[in-house]
Amino acid sequence: MKRITFRLTGPEWKTLVKLLEKSRHRSLSALLRAMLFKGKVTVVSHDDSLDTVMEKLSAIHTELHRIGVNINQVTNRFNAEKHPEKRLLQALEVQELYRKTGEKVEELIKIITNISYRWLPE
Repeated sequence: MKRITFRLTGPEWKTLVKLLEKSRHRSLSALLRAMLFKGKVTVVSHDDSLDTVMEKLSAIHTELHRIGVNINQVTNRFNAEKHPEKRLLQALEVQELYRKTGEKVEELIKIITNISYRWLPE
């Protein structure tokens, strides 16, 4: 391996350090090699405005998972039940769970629509 030395101005150095902090490279040497030989650097950024959206999506994911578990439990009870009246009650319970699922899907569609208006070009 060969060593190369060169000088940078203060602002150039600051720009390079900021780029290193945002990149996935662990060292300045790795960053400079990527820039020199690959011609591009992947920069990782964090958009604070998406934190709330991610929290909402995570909460909806959790709720949908719980609803799914409940549907499976009711379905198992339904299949094990012999009395038609009790089966009807369990079918109504599943119907309510599917209604809740529909509400959560509508929430997801609203969130995704808002994100698409913000981030996707028209």
